[in-house]
Amino acid sequence: MDGRSLLAGLGTGTSPRPPYVPLLGRLAWRLGQVDGSAFTTDPQLQAATLAQAAAALGADVVTAGFGSDPAVGAEAVRRLQPLLGGRGVAGCLAAADVAGARAYCETGAGLVLVVSPDRGPAGRFRTLANACAFYQVLAVLVDPDLPDTAAVAAGLGLHGAVVAAPTGEEEGVVGGGLPARGLLKGSPLVPPRDRRFFWAFPGEAPAEASPEDLAALGARLTG
Repeated sequence: MDGRSLLAGLGTGTSPRPPYVPLLGRLAWRLGQVDGSAFTTDPQLQAATLAQAAAALGADVVTAGFGSDPAVGAEAVRRLQPLLGGRGVAGCLAAADVAGARAYCETGAGLVLVVSPDRGPAGRFRTLANACAFYQVLAVLVDPDLPDTAAVAAGLGLHGAVVAAPTGEEEGVVGGGLPARGLLKGSPLVPPRDRRFFWAFPGEAPAEASPEDLAALGARLTG
């Protein structure tokens, strides 16, 4: 089962195991030894760097567009298509950008992550979620600074949220289960529920963590 199929099953609750979706930003820059400014403005460089980082970490899903203009992120998603190797792809937004969400969906993203957005009218977020749903794509809130991200996401009309410590009782799709600094070796990896869940860090994948430890974590989550 590849990452694209896992993302499709995530929306219906039929995924055979939780996908591993690390939000790749500074960690990808570090692994690829590229400049952050170049990464966020050059879609070709971003796509190549992300494909290599996701493969090294054993991720099921490549997250594109973190820290980038949505036009750059969407073009990176398009350029990632021949590089995915069976992985899924997600697009990142920093605002309730409906046009950006549509661009990600049209270029092949199976998930849209709305990362620490500025608060605006809830209707804008609902419109974004509806636009994603038209393409059968989930729109999920990622904001480690909120005390109850799942409740905020539900109030905004989004399809789910990434939370630091999921209980399994959250409304909609939920991601999380991995501590911000990475997972200690030997720690138990038990999903909080058996459907509509994906493994993720509370926010960005930890840039300071050992690549070897993160690769071992990926093997445990996806093996």
